[in-house]
Amino acid sequence: MALIAVTGGIGAGKSTVLARFRELGGETLDADEAVHSLYQRDSVLCKAMQKRWGDDILTQDGLPERNKIAGVVFQSQTELDWLNSLVHPLVKEIIQWRVARCSGALYCAIPLFFECGWTQEAVFSIGLWCDPLTQHTRLLQRGWTDSQIKARITQQLSMDEKLFRSDFGIISNCSWKNLHRQCDVIFQSIERHLSHL
Repeated sequence: MALIAVTGGIGAGKSTVLARFRELGGETLDADEAVHSLYQRDSVLCKAMQKRWGDDILTQDGLPERNKIAGVVFQSQTELDWLNSLVHPLVKEIIQWRVARCSGALYCAIPLFFECGWTQEAVFSIGLWCDPLTQHTRLLQRGWTDSQIKARITQQLSMDEKLFRSDFGIISNCSWKNLHRQCDVIFQSIERHLSHL
């Protein structure tokens, strides 16, 4: 029962690394997906967002729409702080619940791991890094605009800083073979360490 935090800037490759850890037999969770699931099922959170921002953020089904919420919070630090104050404790509960039910380690992608001050929660952290051009290209391929990319990047520590603070590092602007090789070495090292605890 141990949390292994996988962090890094947007577009650094966290989902790809989680997928590899799953292939290697690890249990995984993506904090961003946990947030999205909260939007779908936490009625108290949904009502709070609707009350604050109105019906414009809702889909035709009456559920909060991620892109519309992003359009609000990445234009205003106050609104982002308000949303984070509601969402982060709920996400932390989900992660802790999953960790408690794991037979071994839970490899969890947590983009704001350092920014949220959650370092005491994890046994190890893995920082992903890619160069700014690769990051920008990946995000453009997701359909984001330059202004959307800039708005999100400015809300996070730099990838250099995340890599520096992490226990392990993965350089993700490389071939699939090299990325998998890095994942495999780190996974084996962590699993070996945990087996001796």
